[in-house]
Amino acid sequence: MKKMRSKVVKALKREFTFDCTISARMNQVILNVKNIDFEQHLGQLIQQTQLIIDKYFPRREEHLCLVIRQIDGNHQNTFKIWKSI
Repeated sequence: MKKMRSKVVKALKREFTFDCTISARMNQVILNVKNIDFEQHLGQLIQQTQLIIDKYFPRREEHLCLVIRQIDGNHQNTFKIWKSI
């Protein structure tokens, strides 16, 4: 599981277009985003994250838990990307 999370972090760092820091901690992939209207862009953040993970890891053997947090704000969203069938 830890190896998968670190690969996901590397892929997201390579492809993600929003200004953020990406790390893995406590069985979660964490995206700390900066300089955005969180509520307005949350759908785009989740969609881009899902597309990148599907592109690099189309066959996943485990669920991924992701957290998107707003730096300098109170907003946070946690979601899962389920393993492949």
